[in-house]
Amino acid sequence: MGAAASVQTQMQTEHDPNAAFPWWVRFLAKGLGIIGGFIAMFFAILGLLSFSATCILAVLLQLAAGFLTIALEAPFCCTFVDFIEKIAVFSESRAYWQKAVLYCVMGLIPIVLCVELNTILGAGMIFASGVVYGFMALGKKADRNTMMGSGASNPAWNQQINQPTPPPAGFNLP
Repeated sequence: MGAAASVQTQMQTEHDPNAAFPWWVRFLAKGLGIIGGFIAMFFAILGLLSFSATCILAVLLQLAAGFLTIALEAPFCCTFVDFIEKIAVFSESRAYWQKAVLYCVMGLIPIVLCVELNTILGAGMIFASGVVYGFMALGKKADRNTMMGSGASNPAWNQQINQPTPPPAGFNLP
């Protein structure tokens, strides 16, 4: 499958009217990933001017995380990599929770290693993309009637408010 066919199938899946989420939620997750990747790489290059070894390690990891995020979310930005089409197919076949875990971990590691503004802003955007993918992995909320129906059938939710409660054992003993 060529690059044009890959892009065409990706566009068809993005504009699927039967999708579980609205188009803007999917674009929000992708947009945060793409913009977050570029911002993470920009702040990582600025962070290389640090004097701390752990901060230099953190921004190097942030630079790699930013590039990987862009490669996974926007493979057309990385056409100079020979195997980018395989990465794109691999990325699009992943579940939302797998992307959420990957992006949250990639976003947290630089922040934990070096708590500076450049790592918080750069890796924080990648983490935010992971959070949006996490919400997408949780799924849509049910409608009101379904929620009311499932709550009414649960015996733990009883409508009697003034139920007598026995005193705890060991209290008020003569």
